[in-house]
Amino acid sequence: MRIPKRSGSGRLSGIVPPCSAARTTNRRRSWEQAAVFQLEKLAKENVVFSYVRNDRLEFNIPYELYGNPQVYEPDFIVRLRNDVSVVLEIKGKSFEDTDAKHQAAKRWVSAVNYWGELGEWDFFVCREPQQLADGFAKLIA
Repeated sequence: MRIPKRSGSGRLSGIVPPCSAARTTNRRRSWEQAAVFQLEKLAKENVVFSYVRNDRLEFNIPYELYGNPQVYEPDFIVRLRNDVSVVLEIKGKSFEDTDAKHQAAKRWVSAVNYWGELGEWDFFVCREPQQLADGFAKLIA
């Protein structure tokens, strides 16, 4: 899987303005928009090489919840300047399936790194978009 480079403008297409009818969706989108702001800032600081919002990319990770197959779609895929690709989840509130999703993502990253054909990958959960730089600093070090 190849990670697209940011366009010259650095803007993401496909971000839809929040719907006033869905509070959870509103909150989620505002957190993701805050993450986009931070990702752009980190790109200018040469920490982030490229990123893409996982919208209609069909990048998903299978997992099970109570014995039922599910699919987890992380929020972003980020390529850091050190060529590490990061599965990035922006998470404000945890739900009953949160731990199962995150464990599946960690297993996926471990399997992909063991295979070795897609470069180095990591998984990062960001609970506060303003702290994204600190989290990525740990992945770069």
